[in-house]
Amino acid sequence: MTKNLRLHDQTLFFLGTTGVVSGIFLTNIFRENALFLFLFISILSIQVLFFFRSFFLPILALIFFFSLGGYLSLERFHTINTITQIFEKETTYFTEEVQITGTLTEKISENNKSTRYILREVTLGTEKLPGKAGILVSFPDSRYKNIDDIVSFTGKLLLPSQSKDFDYRTYLLLDDVYATVFATFPDKIGTNPSDALSVFVLRTRDKLLSIMESIYPGESAKLLEGILIGERANLSTETKTSFNNSGLTHIIAVSGFNITIILIFLSFLFRSFPIILRLMLAIICIGFFTLLVGPQISVLRASVFGLIAYTILLSGKKIRSFSILLAVATGFVMIDPLILNYDVSFHLSFLAVFGLLFFGDLFTRFFAFLPKWFGLRESLAMCFAAMVFTLPVLMANFGQVSVVSPLANIAVVPLIPLVMLGGFLSMIGALFSSTLGVWLGFPTWFGLHYILQAVAWFGSLPFATLPVELGEYVGVFEIAYFLVVGFLVVYMREEE
Repeated sequence: MTKNLRLHDQTLFFLGTTGVVSGIFLTNIFRENALFLFLFISILSIQVLFFFRSFFLPILALIFFFSLGGYLSLERFHTINTITQIFEKETTYFTEEVQITGTLTEKISENNKSTRYILREVTLGTEKLPGKAGILVSFPDSRYKNIDDIVSFTGKLLLPSQSKDFDYRTYLLLDDVYATVFATFPDKIGTNPSDALSVFVLRTRDKLLSIMESIYPGESAKLLEGILIGERANLSTETKTSFNNSGLTHIIAVSGFNITIILIFLSFLFRSFPIILRLMLAIICIGFFTLLVGPQISVLRASVFGLIAYTILLSGKKIRSFSILLAVATGFVMIDPLILNYDVSFHLSFLAVFGLLFFGDLFTRFFAFLPKWFGLRESLAMCFAAMVFTLPVLMANFGQVSVVSPLANIAVVPLIPLVMLGGFLSMIGALFSSTLGVWLGFPTWFGLHYILQAVAWFGSLPFATLPVELGEYVGVFEIAYFLVVGFLVVYMREEE
């Protein structure tokens, strides 16, 4: 009886997760004909039940979860349509300058030409946008502007530009941003203070950035900002391009790799504490780090999955990692159904973890002839394992593949834990004395300088990237690729 109950729980879990995800996925595609889609699924289910009546409860559960996913997707699109109708009704926003007022909530990027913020709690003329709806504002510079400032200016709205290769409008909608505008002379008319925790996190982040910039020179400081807290806005365009071409962008984007390193440090520091206290301290530290970096989907996924894995490790119990990852993915998709179809970073984040789960051991055995010095074998195995699942998404969305990525990862990744530790220690030293911080940071500067030189060299190679043009066969290629990979996963049974 216990076995049957366990089997029933596993079946319900599988039907629930796959039902919700498939309902959201199909509704995102066929949202204009969602009613006919639900009718088709229902009629098909009735026909199946006519021949297989023993599957009544599983099919009923699948229909319920599929409908739940469809409902969540339709609610998201209803919110988008409600706000879009405001812009369609007031077309003068795009033909004439209008008075715009709102609160700066997030800095997106900064360079020599402009600084971009997301403006929320927006009022256009006399029309106040509902909910979290925002617009992307570009300023000529970053002077006299800070997060939580209420600004007012006049400007002409622009719809996000569309291209054949990139759906910029949908990309902005993932952040509830509906239009863009350029503001030349904004006026600060007040401050909209955040809660105490947000203010503390923001001040801590600004303090860390200023300490790093006082210790390390130029691009080295900006690179350390990216490695430690995912701050990439200050990196030069040339450096960002080199990171993309060399396949090392994950170094400056906080991910599971960074969370794992932090958990290793915490395990060492708290190794003599009771298990419950170690877990509570890990949750507090990782939670604060997530807020410090910013709750992007990749950071949230890495933090949640890292803490779950850490809990399993402390408890000593074996749990199927695939089931945990599927549950986490389903939870994120239910929070925002749009990410399932349109958020490439979400796809890459979870697919990379899938690759590590299913092919990590395989590539570790394949590269067994390599030494373990400085994580050489593990770096190469992780790179190839993640690439197995992320390759079609990279090819379909970016039109190129980094050929030098495996070698670049071998040359750079083993240094990252040392750079993180050295950077952290130098900042602690700088709190007592700026001179002490500089001296402690000197070895770390060598590491940062080496990483910048290696990234620039790999990224500048003429054969660093391989252009890929799939045209109208992109969808067919992705489906065929994942069918083959899925067959290999089932055949080799890599899941633990």
